[in-house]
Amino acid sequence: MNPEQDKFHKRVAAILSAEDDSALTDTLSHVRAADIAESFELLSEEDRSRVLFALPPHTAAEVVVMLGEAVRGDIVEDLDTESLTEIVSELPPDDAADMLAEMSADEVTEILEHIEAELSDKIEDLLEYDEHTAGGIMTPEVVAVPASKTVADAVEFIREATQEEDLHEIYIVGEDRKLVGTVPLRRLVTNPSSAKLEAICDRDPVMVYATEDQEAVVQIIRKYDVMAAAVVDENDRLLGRITHDDLLDVAAEEATEDLYRMAGTDPAEFETSSVLRAARVRLTWLLPCMLGLLVTASVLGVSKLQFGAVLFGALALFVPMIGAMGGNSGIQISTVIVRGFATGELGSTRFLRAFLREGRIALVMALVCGFFAWLLVSVSLPVFESFGPGVGPVPGQGRLAVAVGLAMTSAILMAAILGIALPFSFRRLGVDPAIASGPLVTTMNDVLSIAIYMTLAMLIAQ
Repeated sequence: MNPEQDKFHKRVAAILSAEDDSALTDTLSHVRAADIAESFELLSEEDRSRVLFALPPHTAAEVVVMLGEAVRGDIVEDLDTESLTEIVSELPPDDAADMLAEMSADEVTEILEHIEAELSDKIEDLLEYDEHTAGGIMTPEVVAVPASKTVADAVEFIREATQEEDLHEIYIVGEDRKLVGTVPLRRLVTNPSSAKLEAICDRDPVMVYATEDQEAVVQIIRKYDVMAAAVVDENDRLLGRITHDDLLDVAAEEATEDLYRMAGTDPAEFETSSVLRAARVRLTWLLPCMLGLLVTASVLGVSKLQFGAVLFGALALFVPMIGAMGGNSGIQISTVIVRGFATGELGSTRFLRAFLREGRIALVMALVCGFFAWLLVSVSLPVFESFGPGVGPVPGQGRLAVAVGLAMTSAILMAAILGIALPFSFRRLGVDPAIASGPLVTTMNDVLSIAIYMTLAMLIAQ
C-alpha cells in the first residue's frame, strides 16, 4: 500500500471509529473505486457494511467487483437480496454474471426476477457458459451493424450505444447476425458517409468460439495483438466480445492458478476467508504425499535387508541428496513446459520438440551432477568415518561413490522424463498441466530416485 493509500485508509478508519456517517459519505465521494476496494479488505465485516452502504449504488457495484474472491464472498453472504439486486443492476452483464455465479441457484433466480428484463436475459445467457470459457468472460454489449448499412448508419448506431462501452471497432453482421467482418472507427471517419460497410470492412476478423477455453483465448488475442476479439457460436453468429482488459484479468487468473497448483494447493481456498477451508484444500494435496513418502520408507526398509549395517548407514547418508536433486530437476523441467503451454509457445502436438530440447539439457545436467556426486562421496566418506567409531570404516568406498554418481545421473534423467511427459499427458487428458509441478509429482520423483539408488547400490556397492 502506497503512502497516499495508507493515509486514506487511516482517515476512513478514524471516521468509522467516530461514527460520522456524513463525513464518511463525503470522504468516499472523492475517491476512486479501486482505492476504496484496496482499503476495504483491511476493514472488519461491520465496517465493510457501513462503507458499502455509504457509497452510491454504481460505486458500490464497482468496489464489489474489484474485491478478492474471499472478501467478495463474505460480502455477498452478508448482504440482503434487495442490496444485492441493487448492486447487480449497476454492473455490466459480464461482471454481474461473474458475481451471480458465486451464489446459490435460488438467490440467482430471486435477483434476476427483480432487475430489468433486458439485463436479466443477458445475464442468464452468460450463466449458461462455463466461467472459464470465452462465453463465460465475454460481454454481450457490442455495436453490431448490418452489412447493408452505410457509414452514416453506423455512426447513428454508435451514438445510440451506451456511453460506457470502450469502442475501437464495430462488428458487421449479415443475416441471422452472422459475423461478416469489422470496421475500425478510424475507417468510419476516413470514408464517405454513403460508403457501404460491407465494402470497407475487414472480412477476416479475429474471433473465438464461445465454448473455447479462456487460456486459448488469451493466446489468440496475444498472437494477433488486437484490442478485442469477437465471440461467436458454432454457426458464426455474433454473441459478444472479449476486450483487452478481460484478457489481462484472465491472464492474471491463469498465472495465479498455475502457481497455486505448482505449490500444491488450489485457487478454491481463496473463495472464502475460512481458515478451515484453506487447510482442507491444502491437506487434500499433502496427505497423499505422506503416503508416497511411506512408499519411500518401504523401499529403504526392504533395501536394508540386502546390506550390512555399516554399508546401509553410509548409503542412507546420501538419500536426501539424490531424492532432492531428482525432485528439483523435475520441477525445473515441468515448470518450463507448463509455462510454454501458458504462453502458447508449446502446443500439445510439440512433444518431440520439447523432448529433444529438454532431454539434451537434462542429459548435460545429469552427467555434471553425477560427476560431482561421485566426487563429493569420494571426499566426504573418509571425513564421515573420522566422526567417531560408530560411523566407519565403510567397505567398498570406491564402489559406493560410483553407485551414488550413477544414481544421481539416473534420477535426474528419470525426473526429466516425468517432467516432460506428465504435463503433455495431463494436457491431453484435459487436466491442468501445472499439477505436474506440484507435490504429488515431486513425491513420485523421490520414490523413483530412491528405488533407482538402492537398486544400483545392490548391483555395484556390495
